[in-house]
Amino acid sequence: MASRTLAVSLLCLTLLGTAACDPRPVSEENQDVNALEEIGSESACIDELSDPELLRSQRRVDDALRKALLEGKALDPAAQAAEALERGDFRLAGALTAKGVSTSVYGAQCRIMGGLSARAIRAVSFLDPVPAEKPGPDYLMRAETFARAYNAAILSDERYPYGDICRKFDGKVAFGEDGTLQVQDARPSDHAFGFADLGSVRSAPTLAELARRGSVSRLDGLLRSGQYDVNTPDLFGMTPLAWAIAYRRRGASDLLLRAESSPGGSRCQTIYDRRSPMQVARVQQWVGMLRRMQPLVTEDDFNALQELPRLSDGDIDRFNHGLTLLNDSFAAQFSKNRYLTKHRIYFTVNSDGESTGCRIEPATTYPDYDEKICALGLDVLHWKPARGVFGNVIDGEASLIVGVRSK
Repeated sequence: MASRTLAVSLLCLTLLGTAACDPRPVSEENQDVNALEEIGSESACIDELSDPELLRSQRRVDDALRKALLEGKALDPAAQAAEALERGDFRLAGALTAKGVSTSVYGAQCRIMGGLSARAIRAVSFLDPVPAEKPGPDYLMRAETFARAYNAAILSDERYPYGDICRKFDGKVAFGEDGTLQVQDARPSDHAFGFADLGSVRSAPTLAELARRGSVSRLDGLLRSGQYDVNTPDLFGMTPLAWAIAYRRRGASDLLLRAESSPGGSRCQTIYDRRSPMQVARVQQWVGMLRRMQPLVTEDDFNALQELPRLSDGDIDRFNHGLTLLNDSFAAQFSKNRYLTKHRIYFTVNSDGESTGCRIEPATTYPDYDEKICALGLDVLHWKPARGVFGNVIDGEASLIVGVRSK
């Protein structure tokens, strides 16, 4: 049976050099034969946004807010927003869903590649395609009414520093068949980060706001004041240099680099972080800026920027399902064997994301099993192709680990 085989783990995909893997969720079905990417350990790090006392304080106020909404207490969204802004809490009200974080359900659209993190919002509800019995529709209606008014107050306040990243949203949001929130009537954008039309600058702008606008002279004035740390990340994990690069502001980028801004972002990031200045430049394939930052990092780190072939959650689920059926068909052979052996399945992946070859090293003691598992992978796995140091699409090689009870 499937339970007699070792769980399949999709480890860090191998491509010429090395690179970090993003964690992917484990399917709730067939957990004993799941393919998933290995989650690398992260060194402990505390930056301004993950200070334990700050997080505890935010948790207390958020818990109190949800409790008040649950109890049906009368709350003034504008007053609540003013209090938050006064204490420097710029998080918008949002919802946690089975597939991620959303502020669009509460009238605010944020543009940040990869989406918002949970710590970037004040979560007032958890939304699921299947309505839960608790806390019930009454609570969800109260939460939505409050959250929409709260976000409107935050977004319209002069103190809010992210008006070029998060804006009012009047479109519709609905659940898709896969459980994801489908945002309709969203404003089109040619930017992976923020809005193309930045709007007017505030009277007291941050380094990041000036960096987004390429305001070199004003940016230089703030830097010369000595009051700011150029490597401090904002609510979205972006440093001023990352924002300057996101908007291709060459003058602002050069100025920040001369002011010792790090290509790796904040002290808690590395150049591999998807929101580090180096990775933002790679996303845009800004070769000139990558070469400008190249001497500021080690040769090994720069060469390791290659992006590995990746799989979607849907591909992993399909592979898991097929693997379960395949293992079931070999249940009689596996049940006679005592020892588990590990085998790596290598896939060659072309620049179109197509698997062009498969091999297993070392081979199992079942040649027909090896042939069928390769055939399964070639049939159901559709890769996002590898990318080179400068963000260009390249051929690559990826691998999975499978455990099999062998003779």
